Amino acid sequence: MSFSDTRHSTLRRRYAGIFFDLTGQARWLASLTLILGVGSHAVNGFVTAAALPDIIRELGGQERAFWVFTLFQVAAIVAGTMTGTLKARLGAKPLFIFATLLLLAGSLVAGLALSIPGLLAGRFVQGFGEGMIMALCYIVIPDLFEERAVPAVYSLLSAVWALAAGAGPLMAGILIETWSWRAAFLANVPLTALLLMLALAVIPSATREKAEISDKAKAAAIPRLLMIAIAVTLISFIGEMSDPKAIVTVLAAGLGLIVFTLYLDGRSALPFVPKGAFRLAGILGLSVWIRLIMSSSNAIRGVYYTGIGQSLWGLSVTQASYASTLTAFSWTIAAWLVAGVSDPDAQRRFIRLGTISSAIGLATVAWALFMQSFPLFAVGSIACGAGFGMSYLFLSKSIIYATEGAERDRAAGIIPTLTSAGVAIGAAITSLFALQFGLSEPGTGELVTREAAIASGPPVFLVMAGFAALAIPLAFALPKLRRAG
Repeated sequence: MSFSDTRHSTLRRRYAGIFFDLTGQARWLASLTLILGVGSHAVNGFVTAAALPDIIRELGGQERAFWVFTLFQVAAIVAGTMTGTLKARLGAKPLFIFATLLLLAGSLVAGLALSIPGLLAGRFVQGFGEGMIMALCYIVIPDLFEERAVPAVYSLLSAVWALAAGAGPLMAGILIETWSWRAAFLANVPLTALLLMLALAVIPSATREKAEISDKAKAAAIPRLLMIAIAVTLISFIGEMSDPKAIVTVLAAGLGLIVFTLYLDGRSALPFVPKGAFRLAGILGLSVWIRLIMSSSNAIRGVYYTGIGQSLWGLSVTQASYASTLTAFSWTIAAWLVAGVSDPDAQRRFIRLGTISSAIGLATVAWALFMQSFPLFAVGSIACGAGFGMSYLFLSKSIIYATEGAERDRAAGIIPTLTSAGVAIGAAITSLFALQFGLSEPGTGELVTREAAIASGPPVFLVMAGFAALAIPLAFALPKLRRAG
């Protein structure tokens, strides 16, 4: 047998093993639950964004359109923050059922709303349910799958995000054009029915923490959740601001409030965040910081990619949207290519390579804008996505298995919250530098003009590439990862 045949045989066995880990011994039900739970959150954003113009035309309230997304995001982050602790004490099954009912209620309220306040109320409840479901999908992975299969599970979830990015706009258009914007929310009704059935069949009920918590400790948790909500709201509101000094002030206030909340959480008898999660040392702390930096630095893509594609290369809205999905698809392909890697040293190398690829990708996009080259723009986008794909599944696994017991539930629960918070922080930082360099020009009526994309796009993307590069030394400082048990 030739070397090529041997290599292909090895790859076939590896991917056959991955397929068995995801579907064998009735685990396909667990995989389906995660696909639907994460997929509902992923598709929701695309569908709501597509429905917003029709919502404004029917209900009015253009000045409050910002809150349609912000209230959802705030609720999702708060829910995700508390889910790990609640799961450890109450078990995942009752929480999953409760979260699914919240998603159902919020979707009905939003879908049947006769005014913008009603829609906003529904979005808040919907966000709380979605945030809790997302966190639970990550938390139950160690309960439903063997440790060696965890990277494959994350690869599966990355494929869900890529599929949502590719099919989301098309699904949104079909639903809204054949029915109305209300379908964007009412389509969740049959989904929640299926999620409830799967929750009853698949989600475990086991708890990890048995010790009683005092009423004082429970009461002290509420202010911390409120502070998180205020901090996220402040940071999210920066997208509506145009004064750089005000942005710096609000961003500092929001970040300061987060730091203070984490300090209080570390001293609490009922913490939401695992101990050591934000120390610049150890597997847990370094993995958390790497993931947060990568999410924050790449938030610029979500803010400006579509606008740049339209203004600089004359793409239609649909063409620009699909051009931006290059990152999602390269992410998924890279994740699947490395999913079967089990050697801890190789996993650590892919984390390092991922941080490098992410920074180089953003720098390449800056160069593409300077050269006005769409092919180069596509290469940079692919490099960003590949960087995430080859690193995030091993970073997620490192975060989960750096802890034990209830701390593991908290660690797994903050993974989607880290991404959401990172995107919010990154979008705020991007807004600041976009104003400073002139990429965003208030009063023009456009998100970004062709002239601004050429002149100001390169320095803004280079700054964010430098931000992304901060993760590289942290990746090289990462201790040796543990071998799967």
